[in-house]
Amino acid sequence: MTDNLHYVTAWQRNDPKLEADAIAMWSDMGVLHPSVSPEQRAKQLVTLAYVGDRLIGITTAEVSRHEPVRQNIAFMRLLLRPETERQGIAVPITIAMRETLREWSAANPAAQIAGCGIIITAKGYGAQPVLPAGLALAGYTPEGLQIRLYWWDHFRLPVA
Repeated sequence: MTDNLHYVTAWQRNDPKLEADAIAMWSDMGVLHPSVSPEQRAKQLVTLAYVGDRLIGITTAEVSRHEPVRQNIAFMRLLLRPETERQGIAVPITIAMRETLREWSAANPAAQIAGCGIIITAKGYGAQPVLPAGLALAGYTPEGLQIRLYWWDHFRLPVA
């Protein structure tokens, strides 16, 4: 299944084809909450994973201030087609997404993005303090889900 696997960077590209592919996959899988606009979410695309011309993985990010660390964090989302979930794609696509966001942040220092984060909703990732993609445990949501953060090497905390 992962023969011909390749990643496409979509962050800040506003590419109509990539956005349409993502919207079609979200629709096919029925994963977006009715209150979420697929067109708005498509503007948050970071990295897409394709096998041939079939989209099998989508990553998005939303930048927001994370008060526990008092910094802007690019919170990431990952969606894989169910038949690909156990094929070793999650870590490489997460690393590709992380590096795309890190490079963009370094090239755009005015954005003041300190790092990336993810809220772990999948089962089985709870035992490791640092995940293979370098995301370290940084707290929990009120629902008890893990919050993981990765700080950019170029970012410096403001000195008060």
